[in-house]
Amino acid sequence: MIWAAVNPDAIDPRVIAAIWRREVTGYLRDRAQIFGGVSRTVLWLVILGFGLGATLREIEGYTYSQYILPGVMVLNVLFASMQSAFALVYDRRHGLLRQVLVSPAPLASVTLGKLAGGASVGVIQGSIPLLFAPLVGVPLSLPGVLAAWAVMFSMGFALTGVGVVIALRLKGLQGFGSLSNGVIQPLYFLSGSIFPLKGIVGGIGFLDIPQSLRDQLRDHGIYAIGGGWVVELPLWLEAIVRVNPISYQLDLMRSALLGFHQLPQGLALAVAAGVPLVSLAAATWSLGRIGKD
Repeated sequence: MIWAAVNPDAIDPRVIAAIWRREVTGYLRDRAQIFGGVSRTVLWLVILGFGLGATLREIEGYTYSQYILPGVMVLNVLFASMQSAFALVYDRRHGLLRQVLVSPAPLASVTLGKLAGGASVGVIQGSIPLLFAPLVGVPLSLPGVLAAWAVMFSMGFALTGVGVVIALRLKGLQGFGSLSNGVIQPLYFLSGSIFPLKGIVGGIGFLDIPQSLRDQLRDHGIYAIGGGWVVELPLWLEAIVRVNPISYQLDLMRSALLGFHQLPQGLALAVAAGVPLVSLAAATWSLGRIGKD
């Protein structure tokens, strides 16, 4: 990235636009990806949201469906970004990747186009849950949606870069699905997408909890007050959530759409700006190694 900044020839807008257009066009022609984004939204936001919502009345004053809306958007971005990176396995196997790398196109521009295309696809997929926002009672505003799009682009850019690094280390198509899921699931579940770091969780029957059980729950950081529980994650789990960069990007999206956040917003902005640059550098380096083989 630093080399690209000091060498103007490393950036060719035409190359970036061509690679970006190929990624977005390929996505728009693939109905399976669009169906996957819709089905994940219905499964997680509608079915899981209303299903668990029957037991969990609210989290920090929001219904469970409202609370997990940004998390479902994150899930769609993660899958879309990894799917975009997966195309490199196919391109490499059929020689298309080598043709691009031996062409006069600057490597940094090829990488930028690839990652920007994956990020754009991630924004499209991540926006599908926004169509369900009125159903779950989340009011949308133009500034909030624009901020959410910016965060989704940052997330998609970074995750596509991670996927590129993974894809270029594979020799065949069989292993990428397992490896990508091994990346997606920990990043998603350990980001606070479906539970808060600490907060009041309301549900059914809280006032009927025996005192002996309340004492046991208190030993695990769960305190019953009024009509809800004050839940605090174990320190080791909270530490993992706090080192996960997706946690900070999710927190920015939750702040933009719900007005609620649990992590320092300055640090979250720094992560959203810095992680894509690191990912770009790693993806460019990995592509450069392939070009020299």
